[in-house]
Amino acid sequence: MVTSNPHYRQPGERHQTYLIGQVLAVTLLLVFCAQAVNLSGLDLTVARWFYDAQAHAFPYRASRALEILGHRLVLVAPVGMAVAAAGAAVASRWLPVLRPWRGVLWATALTCALGQVVIGQLKHYTALPRPYELSLFGGYAPYPDHFWAASRREGGGALPSGHAGAGYALLSLYFAGWAAGRPAWRWAGLTIGIVAGIGFSLVRIAQGAHFLSQTLWSAAVMWFIASLLFYPVLVRPRRRRGGQGEPACRGYATRAGATHDS
Repeated sequence: MVTSNPHYRQPGERHQTYLIGQVLAVTLLLVFCAQAVNLSGLDLTVARWFYDAQAHAFPYRASRALEILGHRLVLVAPVGMAVAAAGAAVASRWLPVLRPWRGVLWATALTCALGQVVIGQLKHYTALPRPYELSLFGGYAPYPDHFWAASRREGGGALPSGHAGAGYALLSLYFAGWAAGRPAWRWAGLTIGIVAGIGFSLVRIAQGAHFLSQTLWSAAVMWFIASLLFYPVLVRPRRRRGGQGEPACRGYATRAGATHDS
């Protein structure tokens, strides 16, 4: 017996179109923007807007409100969404109304959780540190002349930005709305993800904790992860020679849109 949501429309994106357009093109565009910002010197220009040269410090770094709201509580967004989505996906085993959405829920949960893990590891292998650690801004470290760190110990610990990534994790709502066949949800999700990512980024940039390019790298990483994890629920099934459909990638516990109740 097949249980399906009457409002659900099976995604029909082609394999090549999705990989080239969503996975590669958007990710590479964000990477290009991040590198352009860094190499053009815009990173340093933006950082100087928030730096007090007389005090040799970033004043907003001492703001208790920004520290609590913009540094500590922001992680509630990806963690909360991951837990809620994973819980709903598990509950779909007993709640038929959730079963058609199981693939979307798992993809959302994995995007939010895996994104933080990947960003948390990557930042230890890139060389650019936080602005307030640079001698240019009252710190101790010289500005690095290379992108990758020679070892984990020499990593800058700031690229990509974890807090910007927490905001951009909400880009998973864009893919979830797309997979659900709801254009309004899709574009609202894109807006929420961009606004949250930019908002969390601005807080950390103002505190001297990250450069603009470091937050753009977070957007690139999160988009790449989300686009890959939603591939199984968005890409049109490949066709066998006999005309039978077969998923391009067998995703998670159940492909969104249909589940078999034996």
